[in-house]
Amino acid sequence: MNLVKRLASLGHIEKVADKNDLNHYLPIRGKNNHIDYGTVAGNVLGLLIGRELDTSRYSAEEFKNDCLDELGGLLTDEEMLEHIEKMYFRNDALNKASPEFLLLGRQDKESSASKYLSQIFRSFLGKNEQLSELKSKANFIETIFIGVLQNYLRKPGGKKSGKGQTEQPYLPYMADNFSKDVRFLSSKTEYLMGHFEEFLELYNFLYCSQLALNIRNWTAGEPKSQMMYFILDTEKASQERSQIKTYGFYPMHRNVAAVFPILTMLDTLNKQAPDEDVVPLWQYGKALVSEDYDSGEVAALIGEYADNFSEKRQIKSRSGEFNDSPIDQVRLLIQYSLDQFDPARYTKKAHRHEIKDAYQKQYEEHIAKHFVQNRGSSGRVLVLNQDYLLLLTNLAIGSKRQLRFQELLKEFRARGVYFDKQSEQALIAFFERVGNVDRMSDSGDAVYVRSTI
Repeated sequence: MNLVKRLASLGHIEKVADKNDLNHYLPIRGKNNHIDYGTVAGNVLGLLIGRELDTSRYSAEEFKNDCLDELGGLLTDEEMLEHIEKMYFRNDALNKASPEFLLLGRQDKESSASKYLSQIFRSFLGKNEQLSELKSKANFIETIFIGVLQNYLRKPGGKKSGKGQTEQPYLPYMADNFSKDVRFLSSKTEYLMGHFEEFLELYNFLYCSQLALNIRNWTAGEPKSQMMYFILDTEKASQERSQIKTYGFYPMHRNVAAVFPILTMLDTLNKQAPDEDVVPLWQYGKALVSEDYDSGEVAALIGEYADNFSEKRQIKSRSGEFNDSPIDQVRLLIQYSLDQFDPARYTKKAHRHEIKDAYQKQYEEHIAKHFVQNRGSSGRVLVLNQDYLLLLTNLAIGSKRQLRFQELLKEFRARGVYFDKQSEQALIAFFERVGNVDRMSDSGDAVYVRSTI
């Protein structure tokens, strides 16, 4: 079923659902959003190397016993086994010994937020026909344990999103950069071990924030990196820095409020073809201007569902505010999806707006907490601390070893991180303190930044 037919099929829905459903494109829900990045790291690593833990066969106790039995047969002093058991099998120590053990994750039940985030990163990697090879520097004991681990691994089971559906990335540019960066990171196993969870947390924040900035622009075609200005955590913020104010925390945060309402309507559209790919809203907009169809009939069917939706949710009608074209009828439908959470627009005595507010709060608490600071009269601003800055710098440089400073800024922007001129000078000063900069002249064009890996 093509995308226009999915839209037209809305007119045949006999009963509009009472509740909003959200299964795609956002890792958080209205509450209980603890993200275990250790579990997510294991899931992503499994996709990279084409192996995952066979949870139907795996037992932590059995695995430990197998490892110690295998090692015990090679030791002359069996008392050493007790010391090795304490060293590797307590306090998740084994997970930090070599990247392969990240596949073990944390064997508790996976939280919903961790599952949804893994699903998003899975869509970023796509079919992953190019598997990565880990060049582990495991010692004698760890090599034996890795060998035992192989007995508990299997090829990924091709898990899909929802009932038989594969999720296409909402932000292709973010997916491309994630895929490139994670493959580079996997080639640097020691650096991977120390920064993998930090890497996933950074990308989760950048993805969710860029999704918010792109979510309303679904008629503009494939999303692009939107301006989102940061300062370094060591910098002072001031009212005079217009880009920080105009394209900083507050504009992005306002758009976060639209993500849940719009994605719930998108879920309804994608359910019209339950055995086909889940696709982003902008692809529907693209289909409406590129495919051949009876525009009058399609517009009428979409409009019929929009009317039924507004009546069911007791939303004030916007009849006459939108044209009768198919794309305008979809605009109307998306507007109703937003209106249902606006107390000024719905007539039912309800508290739907509290659901939207809860999503914003969960975004702040579980996704943005390391990237936002309150700076007095300047209010809240987006910040990057030195750890995230160096990680982002090394990812942007990648295998090139060094980049011209202006090229580095371009790579930052491709991932959704922007700096104004004042911050650019602070960046150069920071890199000089770290000692990974070559300054050919006082001009920013003649400054080269080296990787610290």
